[in-house]
Amino acid sequence: MNGDALLARIAQLQASAGASRSQGKPGNRRRQHPRRANVNTRVEPWLTLIEKRCGLLAEDRRFIRLRLATRQPGDAMQLAEGYSTAWEQAAMQEQRTHVKNNAGRQAANRWLKCQLKNNP
Repeated sequence: MNGDALLARIAQLQASAGASRSQGKPGNRRRQHPRRANVNTRVEPWLTLIEKRCGLLAEDRRFIRLRLATRQPGDAMQLAEGYSTAWEQAAMQEQRTHVKNNAGRQAANRWLKCQLKNNP
């Protein structure tokens, strides 16, 4: 294959690759907007209430969001209040200061699971 034939083949391959793209022109990609989860904005007030009273970790936020996302606003607020109360009571009962947050977290998560199991 000579140089002209090689260049023609490269041009042909580039043309066929460009035709298969959705926009047809290289570099002109459609701008994608990040999707927002509606659940986060719905749960956020209850999560904020809990965060004011308890030291949440990322996995705590995820745990709470998964459980409160399907609840009615009033029900979710009551669950958030109970979660915070369970956390605070368990943390106060723990004697060792370095274990207080973990004791509160475990008790509050158990309490929330129990509440959701009894009231699905």
